[in-house]
Amino acid sequence: MIRLASADQIAQAGQTNPIAADTKQARPQRFLSASPMAYQSAIAAAQTYVTKLQAGDVLWLHSKPYDPNSGHPQYFRLMFDLLNILQVMAVPAGGRVLEIGSGPGWVTEILLMLGFTVDALEPAADLIDIAEERCSSLAFHYRHAAPPKVRFHQATLEEVKFQDESFDGVLFFDVLHHVVDERLAMEKCLRFLKPGGCVGVVEGAWQPGARAMEQALIAEMATFGTLENPFTQAYLDEVLETAGFVEIRRYGGVNGFFTAEELAQPARNLASSSLASANHLTARRPDRDTQQWPGCADPEARTELRLRLRHGGIDPASRSAELVVHLQNLGQTLLEGRVSLPGHVRLALRRGTPGAPDGMESLERLPLPEAIRPGQAAILTLAFTLPDGAPLDGWVLDLVAEGLFWFSARGTVPCPVPCLT
Repeated sequence: MIRLASADQIAQAGQTNPIAADTKQARPQRFLSASPMAYQSAIAAAQTYVTKLQAGDVLWLHSKPYDPNSGHPQYFRLMFDLLNILQVMAVPAGGRVLEIGSGPGWVTEILLMLGFTVDALEPAADLIDIAEERCSSLAFHYRHAAPPKVRFHQATLEEVKFQDESFDGVLFFDVLHHVVDERLAMEKCLRFLKPGGCVGVVEGAWQPGARAMEQALIAEMATFGTLENPFTQAYLDEVLETAGFVEIRRYGGVNGFFTAEELAQPARNLASSSLASANHLTARRPDRDTQQWPGCADPEARTELRLRLRHGGIDPASRSAELVVHLQNLGQTLLEGRVSLPGHVRLALRRGTPGAPDGMESLERLPLPEAIRPGQAAILTLAFTLPDGAPLDGWVLDLVAEGLFWFSARGTVPCPVPCLT
């Protein structure tokens, strides 16, 4: 049961009553907009957080995210949310990630096992000790020959310094509501990211008047003194846009196995949380190419390319196609493979007319490995698998701007793919 903290408890935590104060604002921004916590008070509370926990909660820090309770709700929520945000962030393999508020290091451990280089920020020395212990054990558990590629920094995003354009991704997992100066934080994230780099956020959104959430936040601050100050969706979007981020995209999670009847429903019926209740999003630092060239979604720009098969074809025995293709961008648009972008480009092996009864595709659509600028050419090595029972003749290689059009519908001549004998 959650109890509403008294006004005295809030004052002891360094706050006035935030709910009463925020009702005076015409446009709510953060839960504590009218009574912000001082930076030093918030950081001091974060640094002593572990000392205020019960013994069982300290053990949870060491075993997180594993949840032995019935239904394992924490484990499934944490793991689904983490894997989902990492997938849509699409950080390049072996990329460098800045993890904000790394806590006991369970997220850090996963980032390292996925091959990333990690800089982890955490103001609490006790939590860094736990995280370092977890990460150092990778050499024993997973036979890592080299030390883990991680550096822990006892610091906050507001005060830390890194070289500009040095990270491929910045991750805020259940932590953005602890950041004191959100505008400075996002300005620094933009500077730290490489062009095209991504910031990923997972946490709840503040909906003014949501009493259960507000009471829980007040109780948490009264107990620990930590900053619990989530954003409205509109305000967080405005902070990101003001900092210079583009491609702000929000997500809802649909996770698990579903029956045929459930799969026939709209996806929103299966979502684990409503879009309105969450700040699950990605945003990107503008890429130099995307600033210079329009994308395929621009109706005013011409999209055109030339395809030529240099080597390969369909192997009848394996019912697969291994191809080496020359692709040249003859149009005005940037051919972008990042799946987070509208109209991102994929290569498809197809037969017949797309969308028609005689149309069929290989089992894969392959994204471009890198953006191809107007006038630029690339040599691509591709592999496709034919559906069971599909004919071996009549296949062509085409491209599709996802959700928009097939390139062959815009005048590009698809490339015939022969059957090898």
